[in-house]
Amino acid sequence: MDKIQEYKLGSFIIEGRQFIGNIKIMGDKIRYWERPDNQNLPSKELQELIEFSPEFLVIGTGAASLLKVPDQTKRAASEKGISVFIGKTQDMVKKFNELHNNNKKVTAILCSGS
Repeated sequence: MDKIQEYKLGSFIIEGRQFIGNIKIMGDKIRYWERPDNQNLPSKELQELIEFSPEFLVIGTGAASLLKVPDQTKRAASEKGISVFIGKTQDMVKKFNELHNNNKKVTAILCSGS
């Protein structure tokens, strides 16, 4: 069964619970995070996800991919041997569910807006 059952602009339904806003998923933990005004994903937001030691990190950049992921952020994950997927949030929700349903250790940071 999909962990993320629904994504609509601004919200997610995860295991039957609604989350309004940007979220991070680490196993059974779901946390909110604030998107910066400059549209760049800060590496500090990823630190907690990297420390979870996933095989995969999924980054949803919003419905219109406005969130930018700096190269140093990508490098920090790959240096730890973590495969990174980056794309529009609606596509990354599908990728997250695919990996999760295949019993992969996956974390995600998903931007709920555009």
